[in-house]
Amino acid sequence: MKFRKMAAVFAAMAMMCSTVSVSAFAAEEATNSEAVYGEEESDIDKDGEYLSVYFDVAFEGEEVSAAEFAANLNKAVTQEEEAQAEDWMAAVKEAVCAANYEELALSYPDEKVAGELAEYGIDAEGENARYLACALDTDLVSVPEAEAVVSGDALPVEMAERILMNVIEARGEGRNYLGYSEDPDIYAKLIHTWNSFILYDDGTLSSIGAQAVEDKVVTGYNLKNDEFDARFLPELTLQYGHSDITHAQQLIGLLKSEDIQAKVQLEPKVSIYEYLLDWGPVPEEATPTYEVKQVKDDLYLVYAVEYDLKLEFDDEEDMLRFDDVIKQYAKKYEGNEEAVGLIYASWWQPLYSTTVEGMPEENYCEIDDCIIKDGIYSLHSFCMTQDTENVVKALQAMDDSVTVETETRYCNTAFYNYLSGADYQ
Repeated sequence: MKFRKMAAVFAAMAMMCSTVSVSAFAAEEATNSEAVYGEEESDIDKDGEYLSVYFDVAFEGEEVSAAEFAANLNKAVTQEEEAQAEDWMAAVKEAVCAANYEELALSYPDEKVAGELAEYGIDAEGENARYLACALDTDLVSVPEAEAVVSGDALPVEMAERILMNVIEARGEGRNYLGYSEDPDIYAKLIHTWNSFILYDDGTLSSIGAQAVEDKVVTGYNLKNDEFDARFLPELTLQYGHSDITHAQQLIGLLKSEDIQAKVQLEPKVSIYEYLLDWGPVPEEATPTYEVKQVKDDLYLVYAVEYDLKLEFDDEEDMLRFDDVIKQYAKKYEGNEEAVGLIYASWWQPLYSTTVEGMPEENYCEIDDCIIKDGIYSLHSFCMTQDTENVVKALQAMDDSVTVETETRYCNTAFYNYLSGADYQ
């Protein structure tokens, strides 16, 4: 059983013990947290890696001084005034201010400061004590971290990384996700998020995309809104595309049944492709999630809301197991056209990919994602690597005010067969 599951069990047990006092529970929490620090499984969020990848921040040793923390806080967070800290109590004040909680801390009367710290079992005095109380109340620091702060010593690097990540997350600049695959409410969050998605458009990108479809440069493309970007660690992340939310819910349940754990984000995308007239009469009425637009006399384009399910796995092993799970439970094959024993709305050729190099060659194939950005929106079109140069040249020629970028991705074999036309499964 992994750490988050254990933590959930401990929390549930604590809630049932209603006779335990707040201070006793805080002390027990501190003991449990201290036991967790230093264990490999406690770093599920991989704070050090995340700070390095997204903020180019790295603490130098196993212990971190207040001055070094303040310097890295300045590097990660843009503020009107640079943070400075001679001791860790001052560093916590800087963290509270950077997290935009300064007014909250200043609202604490002295008696409230004393009361809050006493409940947490923390003995601290001075003007900065109110910032420590606020940091505890807003979960910027934990009880064991607060104890380390008031001791006056340097903090273990894991604690410093966690506090800095908490500041970044409070500012909305860290990961952007719904929760964990094993969270009881993840299914409700998925469907509520899906129900909030509606069609959106970007004139510049749609003009380029429509021309590309008309010229047969691409068969279709996706429009994405970068404000929904999960900002996950690339080396542990897969992107899974689909159009049915029940499929996503069942997929998360499938992962749980296979003891695969991951952080979960649902990113909207508008899938745009040609509507072929032999499909039947062109739908005249648009809905908030589906519309067919006539862009030329003989060219109609479908605009349909779909999603990319982003998954940041706890470890490489879970990430690699994902392919086998999909092949067994979420992919159609010849002879099982009725999808018996598969989760709802399984496709012949599911679509999932990653930017991680070195994925098993028998399961993943290299492709390119041609990308054009315009503000918060971006156009994406997958292509075979041998076609990339021609696709980029054609797209670039359509509008010299934009830049066409490419990103190497590694997709599952079935989707590669779809993209290449080699097979239907």
